[in-house]
Amino acid sequence: MAFGQLIDCIIDLLFRINGTESFLHRYQGYRSNSCVLWKRKNNLSWSISWKIINKIQILDSQRIRGIITKLVKQNPDIFDGNCYVAAFGKVGKSGDVIMYEFNHSVSIREEMLIKVSDLPDLPSNSKIVFVEDLIGTGAQSLNYITTKLNLLLNPSHIPYLLTLCATPEAITKVHDNSNFTILAGIELVEKEYQHYTSASSYFSDAEKKLLKDLNNRLKDPRKFDYDRGLLLAFHYSMPNNSMPILWKEGYKYKDKHGEEKEWLALLPRYF
Repeated sequence: MAFGQLIDCIIDLLFRINGTESFLHRYQGYRSNSCVLWKRKNNLSWSISWKIINKIQILDSQRIRGIITKLVKQNPDIFDGNCYVAAFGKVGKSGDVIMYEFNHSVSIREEMLIKVSDLPDLPSNSKIVFVEDLIGTGAQSLNYITTKLNLLLNPSHIPYLLTLCATPEAITKVHDNSNFTILAGIELVEKEYQHYTSASSYFSDAEKKLLKDLNNRLKDPRKFDYDRGLLLAFHYSMPNNSMPILWKEGYKYKDKHGEEKEWLALLPRYF
């Protein structure tokens, strides 16, 4: 057995012993024993790969429901009899998942849970809380608000966007360009969550350079870049604001030598 393979086997065993393998199984798309395979694919050193893996946060259903419950308790004046709750975003996406979790976290009357299509029929001065999992750049959220929701909301309606996580810049962007109030469970500040920035010290400058170069190879330059350098996942899916090296399953790219390759994700994103 080659020395490199021996190291891989030792580290794979260590991941099993220290609970990392069990932790990663909280993500529904995780494939058993894929840490070593993913590391071989990314061509990063074990020291950097180890740092990435051990910094990943996976919000399972229990954590999500805890965040929702806390936000509701912190804002009792919003969630009264004149309040309605709806999923944010396209049907079948993350907003619907959080709507399900909301319904199983908070005791709320069934008639308060609505669909976006119900908005025009709601009473005047209604408070409407839209639920979502993450606001990364604010661009997608603001686009949905301006092109969809604003066409259905009554001018007297008071809209809120309850999100599990949000970056400070996204909160500011939505606040400054819409009449929505953001209720964020976790504020994804640069120092703790946005690992490309100078404010974050988790990776060295040299490591950041390597990570940004590798992640940029997994991006279509013709599309908007939502990557915020996050190492964050929800149990049902990985947000596109997290590093693409974690979730960009099957993406065809060219390595630094110009060789065509296909990416193997650690936590594949399916929607």
